[in-house]
Order: sequence, then C-alpha cells, then structure tokens
Amino acid sequence: MSDIRGLVVPRAKALAGMAWRPVMARLRPRIEQIATDRIQPELDRLHADIAELRRDVERTTQELDGHVKWLYDEQRRLAPHLAALETRIAAFERPGSVARLAERLEYAPDETEEVRAEHARIRARLAAISKYEERLARLEADVAARHEVAG
Repeated sequence: MSDIRGLVVPRAKALAGMAWRPVMARLRPRIEQIATDRIQPELDRLHADIAELRRDVERTTQELDGHVKWLYDEQRRLAPHLAALETRIAAFERPGSVARLAERLEYAPDETEEVRAEHARIRARLAAISKYEERLARLEADVAARHEVAG
C-alpha cells in the first residue's frame, strides 16, 4: 500500500501543479497590482521621510561642525592664558614664594583694576565656552537620537 501511495502522491502533486499554473499565471499580475497599489504609497512616504531625515542630519552636522571649529579656536586662544594662570597658581603653592611673588607683582591701583577686569572677562569667556559645550552636547544627543530612530 505504501508503495502505491509513494507513486500516487507525487504524481497527484505534479498534476495539481500543472492545473494550478495557468490559474496562477492569470492571478499573479492581479495580486502584484493590488500589492503594489497598497504598498507603493507607503513606500513613497517612507522614502520621503528618510530623505528629510538625511537633510536634517546633514544640516545639523554642518551646524555642529561650525560650533566645534569655533570652540577649537577659542580653546587655542585661551590655552596660553590658562597656562599663565596655572604658572602663577603653582608659584603660590611653593613655600615662601608668596612673599617673593607679592614683591614682584606690586601693582599700581590702576593696574590692579585692569587685572581684575581682565579676570572678569576671562571668567565670562570660560562661562560662554561652558554654555556652548553644554549646547553642543545636547545637539549631539539629539542627532544621535534621530539617527537611532532613522536606523
């Protein structure tokens, strides 16, 4: 019985396949047309969304590049001032150097006010740099979040 079944089943499948081919040949274009009509608008919307996200990422990247270049220039400009301040602070840390430093740094009243004003300007610049770094970090986080959503 299993020998007959082993011969009949494959033959029946082959005959069913032969009968099914003309039907599928007529149905396939209709099925593909229906699928295309329903899926294509969604694909077009997705492609438009992806293109918009790419433009946003490119624009944000260019903005960030400008901020990074500005910050780099500010850092290069402030580095010598910071080094000079560190040298002066180190001089205070050495024993007995305060008296010698006080003798060398005797300022006239006008010079003292000028130094205080310069220190205030430096503090303001460092605060501005800190704010820009914070803003840059937020922008980078936004770009990364958008990239994860797009990916």
